[in-house]
Amino acid sequence: MSATSPAPTPTPSLPLRLVHPNSRCSGRVEIFYYGQWGTVCDDSWGLAHAQVVCRQLGCGRAVEATQRARFGQGTGPILLDNVQCSGNETLITHCTHQGFGSHNCHHGEDAGVICEGNVPVRLVNSNSRCSGRVEIFHNGQWGAVCDDSWGLNEAQVVCRQLGCGRAVEAPQRARFGQGTGPIWLDSVQCSGNESSITDCELQVFGSHNCYHIEDASVICEDHQPLLQAAQLVCSPNQLEVGVRLDSLLSAGLSAYSGQLAAPYCTDYRMHGNTVWYQVARQAGICGTVLTTNTTHAIYSNSLFLYPLSNDTLGLPEIIPFTCAYPLETKTSLNTEIRPHLPGYGLMGSGSRPIANMDLFRDSNFSNSYPGGQVILPVGSALHVQVFVPENDPSFAVVLEDCYITYSSNLDDPMRYYLIHYGCPTDSRRVSMVENGLSLYARFCALLFPIRGGNPYVFLHCRVRLCDKRSQNCVPRCRGRTYRSVDYSAQLDPVTVGPIIWKN
Repeated sequence: MSATSPAPTPTPSLPLRLVHPNSRCSGRVEIFYYGQWGTVCDDSWGLAHAQVVCRQLGCGRAVEATQRARFGQGTGPILLDNVQCSGNETLITHCTHQGFGSHNCHHGEDAGVICEGNVPVRLVNSNSRCSGRVEIFHNGQWGAVCDDSWGLNEAQVVCRQLGCGRAVEAPQRARFGQGTGPIWLDSVQCSGNESSITDCELQVFGSHNCYHIEDASVICEDHQPLLQAAQLVCSPNQLEVGVRLDSLLSAGLSAYSGQLAAPYCTDYRMHGNTVWYQVARQAGICGTVLTTNTTHAIYSNSLFLYPLSNDTLGLPEIIPFTCAYPLETKTSLNTEIRPHLPGYGLMGSGSRPIANMDLFRDSNFSNSYPGGQVILPVGSALHVQVFVPENDPSFAVVLEDCYITYSSNLDDPMRYYLIHYGCPTDSRRVSMVENGLSLYARFCALLFPIRGGNPYVFLHCRVRLCDKRSQNCVPRCRGRTYRSVDYSAQLDPVTVGPIIWKN
């Protein structure tokens, strides 16, 4: 069967919706074109296509791409067929397709999607967790909301979403300062009963006619007894939120109903009178969002707890939580600097990772020297590997400086640099094998005594972690020397030795 519509050049920002009686972030995919809603055929439909739809609607990651009219058959025209997406497109209409209205399908082949459904929301530029400028995390960036049509109904939804009680005020005109990122939402229309601000009627993300002087804000009551009773543990491999059973029961919540930002993440354990929910410390797992600055890696998520009743529309209590892991150490300081966390709710800090250095006899990095002293023939090659046992693959190890000294003292003024600002100082004696690509950094060096008669030297390296998602972590070493990264995180220096010469 074939149908056509009078279609000039397709408009790239056509309205998109998911048709489902109980969810905004799952359902049959429909596009509004030439005055009517139409469906998409499931030929070639897969997870890459669903990823584009979920991102366009602000519904997080795609969980499933459904076929064969899983969410019922549509009644309007079939607008798209044989859609081809890479998964990185901003709009579903940016993907390749046959043309609007051109298809060989029937409504039994209507395509659908299931998305995670949670969009992180925060309030910033205030001394209170429950007041401030409204920002939404979308496409890897925090962005503002325009105050066009902004009122108490919209503020009510934000306050409920953040577990902050009722809305007291809906300030406009950038009451809590102007944002600097994108403006994601404009002309938001809420009834006040929605569970998420993105469940309200809104335009396509990023479509607006505003300036940051129009940034919207909220002021909430800040009732959070459940939040105050919760505990947060930021361990090296996972984030854990603990809530006492008696606190849950007194709040009318089911003890085992908890989920994280992704609905399928419900892993918990019991310890005494406390239910502990846990998630791996890794970006993208269960909706966890990772942001980095020059000193810390910051992981944020939320725990959703539902009422004891069987009412499927019962709104959850939300416990947002944020763990900051320090990744920078100043050798002149013996105390850790606590960062200003951009999140809300429970906040905690985790331990600092440790870099390990190993020395090898061969260029394949397979035959390592045993621990303790290393006896090295004068003028022979030493193969060095630095590894950080980091849980999150978002990071790469960058060797910033490696130098040898006479002593184990990092601040020994007599230094001979092998690597400086990420680059070899002498290409005839130092060869970089890998730097800034993975959790391993490797180089080879020809070592010589740096002072006559001294039988040994020590090797020191300063190491940084670099966020591969947003930075080019590989140092540029041709011509003029450049710093490898501007926004990275330095770890404790590592030292091996003594290395003893053998004539």
